[in-house]
Amino acid sequence: MDLWTFHRYREPRLCVDAIELATDSPAVTLVQGDARYTLALDDRAAAARMAAELATLSDSGAPLWDLMRQAGADGWGALGAFLDSRALIREGHDEARRLLAARHAAIDACIAGTIAAIRDDLPAARRDRLARHAALLHAEAETVLGSDTLGTLGDPFDADRQPNFFLGLIVAEFAYFRRSAPLTLIAASVMLARIAGDDARLPETDAVLEALALYDPQDLEAHLWLVARALADSTGDTAQRFATPPIPDLPMLPGLEFMRRVEVLTRSALRAWGENPYVTLLDALGDRWSPLIAGPFIEQYHVTCRFVEIVAPSLSRRLIAPLRAMMFRYYGEEVGHEALESTTCETLGITQAALDQAVPLPLHFAFVDLLTLVAQIDPVTACASIMVIEGVFGEPPKMSLRLAAVARTNPAFSELAGDHDELNEDLNHNSISRDAFEHIAAVPPATQARVIRRILFLLELNHRAWGGIADFYGPQAALHLQGSLGRPLSPSGDAPPAR
Repeated sequence: MDLWTFHRYREPRLCVDAIELATDSPAVTLVQGDARYTLALDDRAAAARMAAELATLSDSGAPLWDLMRQAGADGWGALGAFLDSRALIREGHDEARRLLAARHAAIDACIAGTIAAIRDDLPAARRDRLARHAALLHAEAETVLGSDTLGTLGDPFDADRQPNFFLGLIVAEFAYFRRSAPLTLIAASVMLARIAGDDARLPETDAVLEALALYDPQDLEAHLWLVARALADSTGDTAQRFATPPIPDLPMLPGLEFMRRVEVLTRSALRAWGENPYVTLLDALGDRWSPLIAGPFIEQYHVTCRFVEIVAPSLSRRLIAPLRAMMFRYYGEEVGHEALESTTCETLGITQAALDQAVPLPLHFAFVDLLTLVAQIDPVTACASIMVIEGVFGEPPKMSLRLAAVARTNPAFSELAGDHDELNEDLNHNSISRDAFEHIAAVPPATQARVIRRILFLLELNHRAWGGIADFYGPQAALHLQGSLGRPLSPSGDAPPAR
C-alpha cells in the first residue's frame, strides 16, 4: 500500500478552530474541537511569526504550503507531517457534485446506448417479445431490490420453474447485483423499464449517490450489456434450457458418494449436449491461424482477473477445519494467475491497453458472477461448482490440447498457452471438489436436488459461453476484441481494427 502524505492534497487548507498565541510563554496552540496542540518555540517573537505563518495556511495557495512540500522530512516538512497526522489539514478541492452528476449522466447515456444497440440488432418480429420480457424482468428487479430473495419466479436455476435459460440467467444476475453491484441493479431496472415502454430515470437518492461514488462504471457498462444481450437472446429460438438427465430421488448420501454421482450426471449431460460450437470451428481450422484461437485467452484473462472473487466468500464462513484450510489454500494458489493470461495475449499481439478497455463477452462475465453468487448463498454447491471451473476429475484439459495443436506454428504461443493448465494440473485443482466432499459427512436429499439443479445450470452456462466465443471470434478475418456497446476494439486498443 502507498504511504499517505500531506503532499497528496490537491488544495490543502489548515483546518483548526483557533490559533492561540500564549501570553506567558513562547508557544502557539492549535485548537480543534476538544483537542489542543501546542508548538513550543525559542522566543515570543518567533512564536508570533509562527502564528502568523500558520494563519496563512487557511489559503491553499499560501507560499508556506510550497515550502512544506519542498522541505523533505525536516523543518517545515516535519510541521506539515505533524498537522496531517493530527487531521488538521483538509482537502479544499471539492468536485463531488460535478463528478457525481457526470457519472449519473454517463450511466444514463450508457443505458440509452445499450438499448439502441440491442434494438438495432434485433429482428422486428422479436421486439414485442423483448418488451414483454423486459416488463417481467423489471418487476423482478424491483422485487430483488427490496428483499433477499431470488425474485418471484422461483429458483432461476430450476429448468422446471424457468425453462428460458436467459431469463433465468438475468434473474440470477439480479441476486448477484444486489449483493455485489447495487448500482447496477438499479440501472438495469431503469433500462428494462425503458425497454418495456416506461420513461424511467436513474433516481438521485442518497443510496444512488453513495453507489455512484463507490462502484466501477466500466463493470456497470459490461453488466448492462450482459443483461441486454441476454434479454435479446431470451426472445430467440435457442433460449430453451438444454435437455438434462433427470435428477435422481436419492436417500441421504455421504459427501464423497454424492460427488461421484454428480460427476456421472455431468458426463451424461455433456454427452447429450454434444460438442460445443467452438470445438467444431476449432477442429475445422486444421493448421491455419484464426482470431478464433485468440478468443479463449482474451476471455479467460477477464475471468482470471476476477477468479479469486469466486473463492473469497468461502473464506469468511466458519466451515469445518479441512474445508476452511482448503479454501484458503485454493485462494492462495489462484492469486495472480491473470499474469499468465495477459502474457499469452501479449504474444498474440494484444496490448494491456486493449485488455483494459475490452468488454468481456456476456456469458463469460456472467460465469464469474454466478459462481460468486453460488459461493455467497450456497456453500455446498460452491464446493461442487469447482468441478465446473477446473474440470471433471480424470478428464484431461482437452480444449488446451486442441489449442496447442492448432497454434503450434507460433513457438512463443505454444510455449505459453499451456502454462496455466499445467499449473492447475500440478496443483491438482480438478481434485478439489472430491477433496471437499470427502470431508462433508452427509448431503440430505433436498440439498442434493438443489445442488444438481445449480450445477446443471452452471454447466449449461459454460457450454453456451464457449459457443459465444465461436459466435464472436469465429467470423473474424482480422482479430478484434469486444469494445463498448459491442463495437469492435483493435488489439492495440487505440485504433479501429482492419475489417
